[in-house]
Amino acid sequence: MEEGKNAGTQLAEKLSDPATVNALSNLVDRLTELQQTGVMDSFFQAVQAIGFMKDGMTDTMVNKNAAMAESLMEIASEAASPEIMASLKELKEIHRTGKLKDLFELTDNISFMLNSTTTKMVERNAEIMEKLYGIANEAADPAMLEAVRELKGLQKSGNLKTMAEASYMLAFMTNAVTDSMVNRISSFASMFVEEVATPHLTDIIRGTIKCMSKTVDEAKADPPKPGFKALMATMRDPEVQMGMQFMARLARNLRHCLTAAYDKS
Repeated sequence: MEEGKNAGTQLAEKLSDPATVNALSNLVDRLTELQQTGVMDSFFQAVQAIGFMKDGMTDTMVNKNAAMAESLMEIASEAASPEIMASLKELKEIHRTGKLKDLFELTDNISFMLNSTTTKMVERNAEIMEKLYGIANEAADPAMLEAVRELKGLQKSGNLKTMAEASYMLAFMTNAVTDSMVNRISSFASMFVEEVATPHLTDIIRGTIKCMSKTVDEAKADPPKPGFKALMATMRDPEVQMGMQFMARLARNLRHCLTAAYDKS
């Protein structure tokens, strides 16, 4: 009992010491300042976090963290090698010149193309490439090269444009010809063939051709002489007079035939 009293007396004496009172006062002031500035709260939160981490550190987490640390050490060892340092310097130079950004954009585009390319698109591209190879093989043929040269010659001379315009005209005429027009033209051609195919008209045409051939041969053998005197001598020929009278009768009959055909139509 006396020992406890002595201890209390000694503590009271120490607390009554001015130096102790001054130290305690400074300590209280410092703690009050820390509490007002929020440092004390942060300290308590840090202590709680450390305690939480210490309590949550199980053997599994410790082993996992140890494995991660080992991997990080290996990576750090590899990064410290001269080759890695040289590569980092080159990468820094590429980044400084702006080429690294272009490289990233290029890789993004390639990645987008690869991700968007489906099996159907790949098959279609393969078919297109096969056709292009076929066209290239055809274009390498000497005959094709000769045809291209001729086509170039037609283009230079202007005949290619004329041929194109003619093809447009033929296409227009083909599209403009209806079934009724085709039937009408066919019937007209049939009637014309029937009229021309008669034996009487065939004999007339044959005689006309024979007469024209004989006249051409006589003109080559004995060319006619120009002049009024030669013309008068020719007109006195009875054969020529009969021929002229025949042509006059033909003209008169042709007029009657054409007038009758027009009135009938």
